[in-house]
Amino acid sequence: MRKGSLFGPLMLSIALLGSVLWPHGPITASPSIPQAALNATSLEQHAVPDHLQQDKLQLQHAQQASSTPTKASTLTTESPLATTNPTPSAIHNNPNTAIPVVTSVVYSDTIAEANGQRWYTFQTTNPGKLTVYLQTVQNASIDYNLHLFRLDTTTYNLVEQEISSYGPNTNELLSRIAPAGIYYVAVNAQAGFDAVNPYLFTIQESPVYDSAEPDDNIWKAKPLTNGIHVNQTIDNLFDEDWIKLTVTAQKSFRLKFNNTAPNTNYQAQIFNQNLQSIGTINQNTNQDLIANFAAGTYYVRVQSLSGFDATKTYNLAITEFKAPTKVTISHVSTISDINAGQRINYGYGLKWRFKNSITISGTAYDASGAPAFNAPITVAFQTVINNKVYQASTNTGPSGAFTVTINGVQPAAGQYSSPVTVSTHYFDIIPLGVYYNGNSLSSNDTSLYHWAYSIWTG
Repeated sequence: MRKGSLFGPLMLSIALLGSVLWPHGPITASPSIPQAALNATSLEQHAVPDHLQQDKLQLQHAQQASSTPTKASTLTTESPLATTNPTPSAIHNNPNTAIPVVTSVVYSDTIAEANGQRWYTFQTTNPGKLTVYLQTVQNASIDYNLHLFRLDTTTYNLVEQEISSYGPNTNELLSRIAPAGIYYVAVNAQAGFDAVNPYLFTIQESPVYDSAEPDDNIWKAKPLTNGIHVNQTIDNLFDEDWIKLTVTAQKSFRLKFNNTAPNTNYQAQIFNQNLQSIGTINQNTNQDLIANFAAGTYYVRVQSLSGFDATKTYNLAITEFKAPTKVTISHVSTISDINAGQRINYGYGLKWRFKNSITISGTAYDASGAPAFNAPITVAFQTVINNKVYQASTNTGPSGAFTVTINGVQPAAGQYSSPVTVSTHYFDIIPLGVYYNGNSLSSNDTSLYHWAYSIWTG
């Protein structure tokens, strides 16, 4: 079963195709438009699983049940959209019988014959982004494809702009950065049909959009390799931003998704090359995710679950793992009776001091200075007595941070001493190392004071 809509009822009217809904008026003759061939052979078809479905168009059952349905908007037949036969009493199965429609309205229609087509026409007066969304019927044996054409008013030929040809039982979505003009939308029954249950469609105009558009379906996904860092916008409720990620070898990635648009809820979804979902990232979760990707092709889709703001950007970062080359140790804690949590100077430089237990925190960085996330590191030091080595291992977090704790450290020998007010402190100076896969990392701390005991001197 397809998922239900994640939207509440949209503030869009529903126009049901039928003679009572389509206005009549003076018919303006225009040249005949040659029939366009509708097929999807030039595009790879994708059988999209249920998780790709978002039924964003809500059919108003009360309006359907009414014996005299209300018009969704006033459509004029005095515009250049008027055709030789604009009435729905003739099947609008070719561009010359296309039904005039307007943007920002939801329409309902059916296809009642095999290989059937339904045509619609509209005009835009301003350039911008056009988005066409088709909510198909819920039947796995039916495959409706979506086509967008622009009318060449010089030759009266239709020039195909975009196609959306996902597999059966799958909603279609296409977009185009388009000049003002006359456009045609065709719904094509690629396989099967349903004369009873309607499909829904809407056309949206977006005067403001980001530079990556149009990228609203898998065929328009922007290609990137081994990492993603994008700042884009959602310009209407049906806008989807698709990215194609090619991973050249097995890698680890950090994923982070932030959205600055107020009163909105965006989501990023990750799919493998078969469009099987492998993960979802919700906006502003305050915690990065880490994922391992095998070599291959992946797709990322960003969509709105509610609201949109064409002027406010979201940021999606999928950052490739790089090996750490250095660490910064930021804090060391030990037993409280020897001033834990601060560096001291016994006359041999500022160093962290500990006794028989120690917790070391820091951050690992790669050669570029970026945090090295999900990196296996080992912290080790060697005590004086019998040159005994203590170590602990962990993985860095999404921001490169790490913390290790080592307990049960043997006593210090007390090779060094330093007078401190009314006592003398005895301690060892021992080497401290941080390693990645056995390789030593550059560090701001390379030794520790291993505290042994103190003697009161008065």
